[in-house]
Amino acid sequence: MKSETVRTVGNIYYSSKLKDGQGQRIANDFLTRLANGFARRTAKYIRATGEVPFVFRERQLHSIIAPTLDDFTDAFLMELPTKRSWSLTADERNSDSHGWIDYWCSYRNISFLVELKHGFISGKTGQLRKYVKEEWETAILQLDAIEDEAKLQGQCSKGALRIAVHVLPLFESCSQVGKKPDQDLKKLLEIQQRAMEELERKPNWSAMWKIHEGIVGPYEYSNAIEFYPGVLLVANVSEITI
Repeated sequence: MKSETVRTVGNIYYSSKLKDGQGQRIANDFLTRLANGFARRTAKYIRATGEVPFVFRERQLHSIIAPTLDDFTDAFLMELPTKRSWSLTADERNSDSHGWIDYWCSYRNISFLVELKHGFISGKTGQLRKYVKEEWETAILQLDAIEDEAKLQGQCSKGALRIAVHVLPLFESCSQVGKKPDQDLKKLLEIQQRAMEELERKPNWSAMWKIHEGIVGPYEYSNAIEFYPGVLLVANVSEITI
């Protein structure tokens, strides 16, 4: 496992099971830069506003993800129109239809097709909720259904990679403002490993951002006081399509 310290942002711990195949090194680099930029921009937002952008839902995450991609990719587009060929997948509930891919990116002459999901993990239990697992499976199936789009994008570059990315903030609710959660690194890494094992299709890349102690909280809401000891990003990178 690799790690890096980002001043005033925190520490990021990377776990990669990507094989040393075509495009996989570039995919690892892409995701590492995405996680690093996500942490930096999120910390900047927190310090400017006093609130956390990942407390909302997937739509609000785009305000962090999009400028991060713009920082290091050659080009990117949100909501790329595509045809979803559900008949090619294991999902029998849907018929072939038109849809949109969250992000298309060009990076180091590889086309990336990215589906983004958002959820939460309890920092106390570390358990993955049912809806988190369902959202992950949805992202995987959405990418399975765009094989034709991946082939098309692969012809315009050195290949195309489909990536599901799930952003999972860890939260802890407290009754007292002055009580901070224990940011135990061993516990955070155990949560990271558990997610890698429990999700289906298995993620082959993840990053745990241990948030800087100055911005973990407390954040007061109408009915709760919450702290955020970390944010887990898990990803599944497909085989390259040429």
